[in-house]
Amino acid sequence: MDFKILGPIEVRTSHGRPIALGRRKQRVLLAALLLNTGKAIPSRRMLDWLWGERAPATAESNLYTYISALRKVLGSPSRIEAGSNGYVLRVMPGEVDVTLFEDLAAQGQQALDAGRHDVALERLTRALGLWRGESVLEDLPLPAPLRCEAARLEQLKATVMDASLEARLALGQHAEMLADLEALARRDPLNERLRAQLMLALYRCGRRADALAVYQSARTTLAAEVGIDPGPDLVHMHQRVLADDPALTPALAARTAASHRAPAELPMGSAAFTGRSAEVARLRAMLTSASGATAVSAITGAAGVGKSALAVHVAHQVAGRFPDGRIYVDLHGCTPGVAPLNPADVLARLLRSLGDDTVGRRGGRPDVDEAAARFRSLTDGRHLLLLLDNARDAAQVRPLLPASPTCRVLVTARRTLTSLDAASHFRLGVMVEDETSTLLGRLIGEERVAAEQRAAHAIVRLCAGLPLAIRIAAARLTARPGLSLRALADRLAVEEHRLSELQADDQAVRAFFMMSYRSLDAESSRMFRLLSLLGGATIGVAAAAALAGRPEPRAADLLDHLVEAHLLEAGGHDHYHMHDLLRLFARERAREEGTQEERARATDLHTLA
Repeated sequence: MDFKILGPIEVRTSHGRPIALGRRKQRVLLAALLLNTGKAIPSRRMLDWLWGERAPATAESNLYTYISALRKVLGSPSRIEAGSNGYVLRVMPGEVDVTLFEDLAAQGQQALDAGRHDVALERLTRALGLWRGESVLEDLPLPAPLRCEAARLEQLKATVMDASLEARLALGQHAEMLADLEALARRDPLNERLRAQLMLALYRCGRRADALAVYQSARTTLAAEVGIDPGPDLVHMHQRVLADDPALTPALAARTAASHRAPAELPMGSAAFTGRSAEVARLRAMLTSASGATAVSAITGAAGVGKSALAVHVAHQVAGRFPDGRIYVDLHGCTPGVAPLNPADVLARLLRSLGDDTVGRRGGRPDVDEAAARFRSLTDGRHLLLLLDNARDAAQVRPLLPASPTCRVLVTARRTLTSLDAASHFRLGVMVEDETSTLLGRLIGEERVAAEQRAAHAIVRLCAGLPLAIRIAAARLTARPGLSLRALADRLAVEEHRLSELQADDQAVRAFFMMSYRSLDAESSRMFRLLSLLGGATIGVAAAAALAGRPEPRAADLLDHLVEAHLLEAGGHDHYHMHDLLRLFARERAREEGTQEERARATDLHTLA
């Protein structure tokens, strides 16, 4: 949801749909909450703001009505909470334009003070771009206390404008900004800083006489309007122009403007991305948290469950919070037929993305420690998002992590990266049936699904909530427009053929499962195969121990190893579950690699049960 008050008040859903906010006092009430986001406002103060000393007898009742109406239009869960200290509006990071404006303004000023003029200009320009009007809450009458806060923000806007002009001059953009400066100076003729900046731009454009004329005009205007002489800064600029001070000439940039451009390497998100609303909200909150407590967010889950699609989708949603760059690397930790990337090679690539190719220039693979230290230096203080997709393990990821709390890292992996310090772990499960049905419709067309609803439902059920399986099924249907959904559903219904049917081009469910399977040690892979021989969806420790011929504690350890590899799901009371498609894969492996003795033991156990 987006809340906007830098201009007319406006609220939009996460899909961009505007929300009707109702009557004027209801909008004033929301404005008050937005100007005090996260702060409790006593109801008595709200009554004063809305009615002042002329509050009617029904004021308190009306206030509750407005609160209820706002809760309704803002949706569930309720954004407005009532506590002992008053009402609080709860928002997610990045949802309110004022908060984002102030954050960008502070970042821009810090960069300007540090001489990072390109970064400063980017931040300040984005901050000014959030304004949709000349004033805060345009056309909405505000009580005096709220007018004071609005005036503060409008003054901050003017300060940001001045700072952005300073950054543009420092970057040598005097010719491009000359028309803007002249217009601003005409609008605010008493602003001496604007006059000095205009003089500097004119001088750098070779118009020395015009620059001196600006000073004389300012001197005349100040004397006539307020009876004062120009201040020391404007006088000093006049003296420097008269003396042709060499320091007024802009230094040549050491790098071209293109070299300052922040990397934007995120791959294209899926246009058919579906559902996962709770997961998206949680990951957005992790990545945009102001505390910096969750610098690394790790998404883990089974092969084909949609980790990469979710990570890319969320990364695009929060990209605006990372103006210093969004870098993407596929680490190929579990890519069929591709070796995992070496951290040293990844670091060299990351450094090149940030404009530094000095590490490892002498040829050969760069030293990991040296490259990692250089990467941490380059990312210090930057607002950077790093998406490390398809990681093999924590050892591959650890050297690639920036140390600055202003950076965020999003990692996807099949195994839980428990040894990563200060990482927040997010386990992604399969999709619910409604979401997979919607996904199939988006991929092959709603009309085709509507024409064969029962067959579409069968395909969804047989893919068992695995997005990869749905996408492969959709790819087969798209490649063969004449193939009916019923024909594909009938093929998938044959268990022995289902995995063979779920492959298209270079995508195959079996190949993705095989990568996870090959990462297991011998004893864990044997347990995985044996579990497919047990009847029923639920697997108990005792049955698994008997089947494997191992003590129950050892069997429990092996089952937990499979859970960590996302080849098994843990349930309650020492029970486990295996995904339908994984069970078919495990059964294939049992036929290929198992023994007759193991199959006989499974049959005996099933008979006894």
